[in-house]
Amino acid sequence: MTAQEYKELKLAEPTTVCAAVLYPDGDIRECVESHLKTMIHTLGNEIWEKIPKDEAPLFWLTAYMGVVLIDYENQIYSEKLTVPQEAALRTLYDAGVILEKPANIHYGNHYLGIERITSV
Repeated sequence: MTAQEYKELKLAEPTTVCAAVLYPDGDIRECVESHLKTMIHTLGNEIWEKIPKDEAPLFWLTAYMGVVLIDYENQIYSEKLTVPQEAALRTLYDAGVILEKPANIHYGNHYLGIERITSV
């Protein structure tokens, strides 16, 4: 869904629960179960074979997919945001759907040995 659609959905709910995954193209997918399960559902279970055993799957997938993990209080991403991600986050910040607290968890995916995928 678009940031506008997600904003309207969240403003209609009497809660601050806002778990979602923001993809590089600006698409937002609400997390029904968890951020990790949402990303795995997008890529398929075979992605488990690519995740290094000594890496945290949630953070590795964040870097690999180039996504932003959104909840009400924080937005976690790896390396840098795309223009559509920045615009989507601004829409949600300005509407008060989420607090503005972005956190870059990696400053160089290449250094970590992670090459982003180009599409999901």
